[in-house]
Amino acid sequence: MSRLASLSTPSRSRSSLSPSPGPATVPVVALPPIETTHHRMLRIVISEIKNLLRTWDDLVGVDGIKASKGVIDESTTMDNLLQVAETERTSMSTHLVRLHDQRAAMEAVLAKLGRLLAKLSLLVDQAEKIFFEACRLQGAAWVVEEPLWLSWTLDHFVNSIPPLISLHNDHLASLTSLSRIILNPDTTFDDAKLALERWRDLSMAGTRHQGVREWEELVDLELSAGGEDSSEEEEEKVVSSGRKKKGRK
Repeated sequence: MSRLASLSTPSRSRSSLSPSPGPATVPVVALPPIETTHHRMLRIVISEIKNLLRTWDDLVGVDGIKASKGVIDESTTMDNLLQVAETERTSMSTHLVRLHDQRAAMEAVLAKLGRLLAKLSLLVDQAEKIFFEACRLQGAAWVVEEPLWLSWTLDHFVNSIPPLISLHNDHLASLTSLSRIILNPDTTFDDAKLALERWRDLSMAGTRHQGVREWEELVDLELSAGGEDSSEEEEEKVVSSGRKKKGRK
């Protein structure tokens, strides 16, 4: 064997032993779950509940505080006028009308909260109807084992809603108690102010506020896996694109 052959043979041998490059590994991308009618119906119920919670916040934190403060201010003005000699006293009729209006506004806030609580109960019933209908069509295993979007099953979603009723029922009871203190003509100014501050605290903190915020955060996290905000993002893109075109003109 020539030296050339002896030198070239190992080279061919090493070449034959080297592994050939295999096909590139394609990462597996998890597809979003296919939404059924039950997904869409539950999403609508959750959206209604979230709108209701925002309305509740506005009624308590804006309208309720405004009406409570108005009652206290007008009641204080009336008390001060009564301390003035009748010959020097200005007309009280205007303040009486204002006091009546503020008291009516406060009662209206409580009535609206009561209607929202009743609506929340109806939404709980709707969620339970979705649950039983899904059991009938998809089977019991599907509603208790199959995640809808991220990790929560339909059973988990439906069970998370009824506690909101007790939170808002207790919240309304506390607000009603405070309103009775504020509306009572025999309540002193200091006690009325304390009741108003307590009302203000309940609008921004407390058991109901914490429970609602936690529920909203968890639900938003679950729904985001199903592309809850995709339509809003697309709309924002269209608006932004339109603004850019106008700018180029």
